[in-house]
Amino acid sequence: MQKNIYLVGFMGTGKSTIGKELARLTGRKFIDMDLMLEKRLGMTIGEVFEAKGELFFRAEEKKLAFELAETHNRVIATGGGTILDEDIKATFASHGIMICLITDRGNLISRLNRTDKRPLLKGEALEERVARLMEERKDIYDKIPLKVDTTNLSPKEAAEKIVNLFKIRQKILDQLQNQYIIIS
Repeated sequence: MQKNIYLVGFMGTGKSTIGKELARLTGRKFIDMDLMLEKRLGMTIGEVFEAKGELFFRAEEKKLAFELAETHNRVIATGGGTILDEDIKATFASHGIMICLITDRGNLISRLNRTDKRPLLKGEALEERVARLMEERKDIYDKIPLKVDTTNLSPKEAAEKIVNLFKIRQKILDQLQNQYIIIS
């Protein structure tokens, strides 16, 4: 039974596209939390924000996060704000491995300019809104120890980088384990 891999990070860093490729490479099932919520709620994330508000959306997101934490062998693309909730972050950390995807701001702005489906970016200039949200979330994302920079990487290259990161991580854990004698 393999732990879940949770892809976290700011919107537009590639969680969904890289997640699909990572699931393919690792033989895991792919779950996109936003798409799952849209299906479950019968409306787009933008429509949920508009009709019921962000608090309702976050409560539904939290329910889904706890459900997914009880599964195994998944690659789960989270929403950009999912781990702002400390309970969700702690649950993901204890039930799987979180990888924070990052990209440089110019690349991020370019990606986000291609869509108008991001409700948190409505109402002001994109660059200012992104800068403000990134600053608000910086400390949370910075605390995730495993990071992959997706700037200038294809989804396949980023997924391969994550697979290599796991191989390196496992080698380190194996070496640490072999240096200790456990007395019971």
